[in-house]
Amino acid sequence: MTRDLRAQIGTAVGCDLVPLTHDQKHNNTHFRGDRDGVPTLFIKVTDSPRSYTTEVGAHTLLHTRDLPTPTLHAHGDLGLNRHWLAYAWHDFTPFAATPESVEEAGRLLGRLHTATRGESSPHLRTHDAIPNLIDAKIALVAEFDAPLARRIRALRDKLLSTPAAAHLGDERCLLHGDMGWRNLHLDADGSLWIFDFEHAAIGHPLLDFAKLWDRELDSPQVRSLFLDGYRKEQREVPIDTAAIGAVRLWAAAGIFPYARPRDDQDFEQHAYLILERLEREVSGRP
Repeated sequence: MTRDLRAQIGTAVGCDLVPLTHDQKHNNTHFRGDRDGVPTLFIKVTDSPRSYTTEVGAHTLLHTRDLPTPTLHAHGDLGLNRHWLAYAWHDFTPFAATPESVEEAGRLLGRLHTATRGESSPHLRTHDAIPNLIDAKIALVAEFDAPLARRIRALRDKLLSTPAAAHLGDERCLLHGDMGWRNLHLDADGSLWIFDFEHAAIGHPLLDFAKLWDRELDSPQVRSLFLDGYRKEQREVPIDTAAIGAVRLWAAAGIFPYARPRDDQDFEQHAYLILERLEREVSGRP
């Protein structure tokens, strides 16, 4: 990033920019904004216009919700599809998955979903109904692997034939889009905060469990603690394993069109693992 662009951001926010990190995966560059030597802002520069628009749209909904997420103070355009966002600075420590913190993480996600229930936004992607989301992924998979598409469709039919399918209708809220431990931090008082809404969307609340279930919540004990917390804040949508299975299937099916062209065998193997787990679950096998 050139000194001229750094100076441009620094002038806009009235801070001296101190380089922090560069996220090569997402091509984001991070700075601390200091005023008179005091950390004041966390500044992210992104080359993704979609991520930028999504974060701004999400914080438009969040700023009146009294949820523990850093305030977006300013944002701007640097040209050539590059943008910056300036958040209030906080001295955070990384999330550690203790029983108490896992339950609190569940409560925090439940609060997010409850506080934004029924919301919409012209700046955020709005997900279709979950059965339609799965069908769209199956259609993509069928273009390069017909047997795999049939396997996914068979799982879809079994999962959506259960009473849990009735809970996959028109319920809508703000989704974090990438809920996980890496996007949770503790402040100096030990309170849990959630951040990084660059994958946010509007959709059914269970969609935030799609990746989480087979990743951070892979352990039954951790899963139980998280769900206990979530249910204390979000009581309108039942957490049914078949309904969760449907959103997990959507997530797994979506991996194949991404991983196959990139020859990302590890990511594709993760998707196959989820399919195998779902097949055992629907058949009642251990």
